[in-house]
Amino acid sequence: KPKNIDSFLFPGLYHVAALQNNPLKIWDSYRQRFMHSRPIILFATGDTPAMAYMNGLVGHSGAHGCRLFC
Repeated sequence: KPKNIDSFLFPGLYHVAALQNNPLKIWDSYRQRFMHSRPIILFATGDTPAMAYMNGLVGHSGAHGCRLFC
């Protein structure tokens, strides 16, 4: 587990943001032309401790453990 989750996630999110600004060209052999792909991130899933860690919240064993930004 990385010590700083933001430094771990930033490179991947940076590349997704770059592809949203400048779409990825993909060759469509069926239509014989290039398609432009702009990927998006829909969900980030994990178990309860992992989601608390990714969100920067107190985990399930904290004094006030809550998933609803308590």
